[in-house]
Amino acid sequence: MSTSSSGWFEAEVRERHSFLTFQQPDKVADAIRLFSEVKLWQEVAPKMASTEQAVKDQLRLIVDRRNKIAHEADLDPSYPGTRWPIKDSDVEQSLQFLRKLCECIHTSVV
Repeated sequence: MSTSSSGWFEAEVRERHSFLTFQQPDKVADAIRLFSEVKLWQEVAPKMASTEQAVKDQLRLIVDRRNKIAHEADLDPSYPGTRWPIKDSDVEQSLQFLRKLCECIHTSVV
């Protein structure tokens, strides 16, 4: 594929999908299907030493927490005016998971 045709493809994907987030597992798989026939979660889960369901559940939890932080000020409805607690270890664990997930997705589609 020439550079100009790959540039065209990238521009087309950006234009058609720029308003989408591709955060939820099904949406991530939809995005990968734009350029690969790989069965994403079947390929990724073993590389993460996990099950498809566990990987998708962990991603959903991270995305849900991110959305609470970004859209709801991370407020705990049980205690109005207070934020949900978050530990440094929670953040580090999420970052490690996301790094590994991205690496596994990359190696699954190249």
